Amino acid sequence: MKKGLPVLALLTVAAVVLAAIARRDSSASTPDAAAAKLFPGLDARVNDVAKIRVEKNGKSSTIERAGSDWKLADRGGYPAKFEQAKKMVVRMAELAVDETKTAKKENHARLGVAWPATGAEGTDEGDAALVTLQDAAGNELAALVVGKSEWRGSAPKLYVRKLAEDQVYQVTGPLDVAPDPASWIEPKFIEIPNERVQEVTITHADGERVEIARSATDHTRFSVLNVPPGESERFEGVADGVAQALGYGMTLEDVRPVGEVDFTKEPLGLTRFRCTDGLEVVFEVAKLEDKVWAKVTASYVAPPEGAPEPETAPAEGAPAEPEKEKKDVGKEAADLSARLAPWAFAIPSYKSDVLVRRLKDLLAEPPPAEGADAPVDGFPIDMGGDMGGDMGGDMGGDEDGEGVEVPPVPDDKPAGGEAPAEAGTEAPK
Repeated sequence: MKKGLPVLALLTVAAVVLAAIARRDSSASTPDAAAAKLFPGLDARVNDVAKIRVEKNGKSSTIERAGSDWKLADRGGYPAKFEQAKKMVVRMAELAVDETKTAKKENHARLGVAWPATGAEGTDEGDAALVTLQDAAGNELAALVVGKSEWRGSAPKLYVRKLAEDQVYQVTGPLDVAPDPASWIEPKFIEIPNERVQEVTITHADGERVEIARSATDHTRFSVLNVPPGESERFEGVADGVAQALGYGMTLEDVRPVGEVDFTKEPLGLTRFRCTDGLEVVFEVAKLEDKVWAKVTASYVAPPEGAPEPETAPAEGAPAEPEKEKKDVGKEAADLSARLAPWAFAIPSYKSDVLVRRLKDLLAEPPPAEGADAPVDGFPIDMGGDMGGDMGGDMGGDEDGEGVEVPPVPDDKPAGGEAPAEAGTEAPK
């Protein structure tokens, strides 16, 4: 407990110093100043904002308006989260001055509002972020340096300043300054309900093929179709994870225009999902540098005439479901391809591993060969070589071939026979 007191004291001192710097050389805020908007008139021009740029710690994101949508310029125009872009613009327009703080430039780094970002006392990285709003003609509507934050009551307070001014203000947050492009993207890019999937085929780059389909005996489970003779599945339902890989959505870690990723350099495989209603979705998977990428296409293949509908009977006692409106699966496939085919998606390893699952991962471990020695502590016993099949053989002598004399057995030996006069050498310790 005593050991933690100096740390607590230092933190307390740091907080006091920060507050003192913020208040030093500042004029007291009047009620009118406290209510003043940081960017007067911006709230009337929120619909004029056509570009948002966020920079922090060497990362940046540029989000541009395209009609009623927002696109991520840093990723070739991939769709950005509309609500996140809208929230950023509206919050910038709503920022109001709570207190007027220091205007001395030498205090900017300590409050985290130095730009280009510099840390206090010579450190390389600062806390500052820069948010810039522009209209369609490239005119700047607002440029704000966002610094340190601290909680007061139930709301965070931010130290900020306009980029062109030295005056620091305190405003009420939050203001989400996310510089990583991935943070502006919806992570789930495709989802196919489990009950729609009928078959999955994985063709690996080396030619290995894995075929999975709904079980003939239990329609709710999937089975490996091409199990080699004499082998079996690792356990019942081992193939479910592959077939249901899209059931909870396929997520991305990054995205690029498809032409920026070379899928021929280190291909991993081609995975085809066939649905009961004729939808087919194909993932081409490859590795580039330290990421696994997938490009996705979709098509419609009409089911054979008279193909049975999937067995989806309601549970006993449950009310019958109303008849669902039939989808235009052909249009759905065309829409999916139009939305997904132009892009390459970096997918997390726990997803990519499932998409290119090997046959050996789905089959039972082979039993040990007949006559194989039982393992001891994970190592097989080797009775050949120096150990010999006869315990009285090579173990019966020392390096010179001489017998090794063993001390006589004590008198309190158990009944059942005399102890041997000689024995092999002592086992290695």
